[in-house]
Amino acid sequence: MVKQNKNLEKCGELMLDFFKNIDSVKALDIIIDIYDEIRYSEMDKKTAKQKYLKVLYNLKESDSLYSLLEEGDVKALNLFLGDFLKIRNHEGNFSIGNQYFANLTLDDFYNILIETKYFKKRTIINKKQLSI
Repeated sequence: MVKQNKNLEKCGELMLDFFKNIDSVKALDIIIDIYDEIRYSEMDKKTAKQKYLKVLYNLKESDSLYSLLEEGDVKALNLFLGDFLKIRNHEGNFSIGNQYFANLTLDDFYNILIETKYFKKRTIINKKQLSI
């Protein structure tokens, strides 16, 4: 259990580090919203995780993102999904290639996303208050 907690902590640190120079949480909002739609539909956890990863895999490099997000947010989302998480498709089996995130449960991944969004939002608000 201690090893799992250390991995969760490491994942949180890595995700925060990835988003440290990105002044928006819109990419995180999209990923969290997709989780909410898939996870709470009536399916088992393994099927839900595969469906979630499939949607995220198809989302990267999607032209439809430009109608939802600004260019910087699209770039951040694509880098996060492709370069950071390394979401892959091997003959219809979707996985996360990043070794720290690969074996997380869907719920643990979601919790890290929520924590990262919270800290990023707080950082953005603090930056704005300091600039006033």
